[in-house]
Amino acid sequence: MRKSAFIILLFFTLTLQAQTTLFGGGHQDAPLGFSIGYVSKDWRTNLGDRVYHENLWGQEDKRLHGIQFGVQYQPCLPIGAGIHTGLFYECYISVSQAVRDAGYDDFTEHNLYLPLHLMWRLPLTAQASISLFGGIGFNWAISGTYNEHYREYVIDGYDIFSAVSFGHYIEGTRVREHQQYGTGDWPRRFNLQWEMGCNFRYKHFQLGFTYSIGYTDHEFYKGHKTRQDKIAVNLAFVTHL
Repeated sequence: MRKSAFIILLFFTLTLQAQTTLFGGGHQDAPLGFSIGYVSKDWRTNLGDRVYHENLWGQEDKRLHGIQFGVQYQPCLPIGAGIHTGLFYECYISVSQAVRDAGYDDFTEHNLYLPLHLMWRLPLTAQASISLFGGIGFNWAISGTYNEHYREYVIDGYDIFSAVSFGHYIEGTRVREHQQYGTGDWPRRFNLQWEMGCNFRYKHFQLGFTYSIGYTDHEFYKGHKTRQDKIAVNLAFVTHL
């Protein structure tokens, strides 16, 4: 216990020294960021004899893939301690064979994501740093729809001289069915997750990675807990306030 406490204290001391001595206290934080990235999630169930990973339709070792973008906020004290939070929109799109077998063209899910993390920033230069963070995250599946794409010919008029009709094609998407969350084998709409990750910043650009371990039980199988896990990789443009 004493050894661990000593290592932590040493780490904080070296970080503070890097901030105040090596760079003369001149590290410039960039707390506000606008990010876009890739997200991927699956549902994990420990069945006792094995761990079963699946997507929304029960396909083993398949994931739901999407994009994430939003605003992040990461204020930091001079000693390196800070918070990492923000508000993000996530859109997942699937053309899984299970979706097509059900008679649809694709599935689209819209999510909101809110992270609440504690952060420790280690400066490398005046405008470069590595940040480690961890805490909790909230995911809310706003809506999920099964879609059908169409192309239809619309009659505009009739030519009396040639006795033929004329018109044009229109293209669009019909929502054929809405995803029912929290019923039967479907996941719950809300997901609480434990999270950890890191950011590498250089000037106005920041590359980040977050791994989420689900806490909410989505109850896919009786007597076994099913959790929703997620990974995210994003690129952000960060700036000073």
